[in-house]
Amino acid sequence: MSHPKFVVVGHPNKGKSSIVSTLTLNDTIAISDTPGTTKTSRSFYLKKGDKIYYELIDTPGFQRPRKLLKWLKSHGEVGAVERPKLIEKFLKENCEGDEFRDECELLKPIMDGGAIIYVVDASKPYSSEYEAEMEILRYTAKPSLAILNYIGDEDYTKEWDAVLGQYFRIVKSFDPFNSNIAEHIDLLEALSHVDNSHAKEIKEAIEVLKEYNQELKDKIALTIANYIKDSLNYKIVKKLNIFNKDEEALKKEFKANIVKKERKLFDNIKSLLNFKHSEFTLKSNELKYDIFSEKSQEIFGLKKEKLILISTLSSAAVGGAIDFAVGGHSFFLGSLIGAGVGFASAVYGYDEISKIKFIGNESVQIGPVEDPNFGFVLLNRAITYANTLLSTTHANRKAIEIELNSDETKLKTLKNLNKLHKKFRDGKDNEKDLQNYANIVQKLLKD
Repeated sequence: MSHPKFVVVGHPNKGKSSIVSTLTLNDTIAISDTPGTTKTSRSFYLKKGDKIYYELIDTPGFQRPRKLLKWLKSHGEVGAVERPKLIEKFLKENCEGDEFRDECELLKPIMDGGAIIYVVDASKPYSSEYEAEMEILRYTAKPSLAILNYIGDEDYTKEWDAVLGQYFRIVKSFDPFNSNIAEHIDLLEALSHVDNSHAKEIKEAIEVLKEYNQELKDKIALTIANYIKDSLNYKIVKKLNIFNKDEEALKKEFKANIVKKERKLFDNIKSLLNFKHSEFTLKSNELKYDIFSEKSQEIFGLKKEKLILISTLSSAAVGGAIDFAVGGHSFFLGSLIGAGVGFASAVYGYDEISKIKFIGNESVQIGPVEDPNFGFVLLNRAITYANTLLSTTHANRKAIEIELNSDETKLKTLKNLNKLHKKFRDGKDNEKDLQNYANIVQKLLKD
């Protein structure tokens, strides 16, 4: 059996391409505020390997629906069986020229077997001009669903529901710019009821999406874990005969290489999430601060009291005594933002962590970073970036505001992270430690 096909149709500039982009996890689709961006029908697929789970066909908007409906009505009243034949007649007789170019582009894939997804902007009032479009789609006799998109701030859902319910089997609200995986799956569930002939294939697609989402989080978590390990253990060793005693230059090189590691991490996360062509930028008043700055530590590190606590508690204290120590409350990495400079910074200072060490009479070494708060700064920056992209759909083409990480993290978890940070820094970790760290990170990532 062939895969399910859904033809996305509607007025120009109502979010059709955005919906296709979000549902196929594809950011190559042209999206614009200018009507008529989509000129021809184009197919996009949700695939895993060589298997296609469903196809969405992005189409131009209706341009002359009233004129087309008038052509159909000129053939008199016809029964339900004859209406699709009349659409076929229209396509045969009117698609050579340009007059009905857009209508032909959107009707052809429908008549070739595609189910209909009709998109309207429910932030604008309903008007009778849409009835011609809906009447034409009813002539096709294909299974159909209507999506209420919200481009503006107003909400006219009630009046749209009253009309759309007369033409479409199911009406759903869906925001292509702010939907999450649960809402994506909910829409697919609705499509399985619209296209009964492909219900099984759509159910398979839902399971694939769930697995894909979990696999993505696992890969991102392991990528972050490897980055943290590599950064905490990073050092530069130079022979004395090539070291020119310019300590500041060596410190600058060390810090610049740590920054490069973070940039590479961010690029890897973006690539894993299939944001390969998006032109969006990340707006952040937080990540703009240099990793090594006191301000970055204030924002992303642990506050003084918390760092002292996790650094001094014995392993025997883990368990019931932890809750007692913090008054039975859970802690949040995000709630520590702006709480002040961490304990280690007060002891070492971010200038002190880069002290140059002499190794015998032949070499000098800078790194690894000694500050126990440094790992939390790196981690919280990484999670902040990852969670921002995890909550961004592929329809987004605008600047994205960074959301600071605010996932609940108990003191026991912070203590385990601190122990793993020390192992990474000392080079005493193993594969199990790395996986344990990735497991902790995975729980901090958004669904």
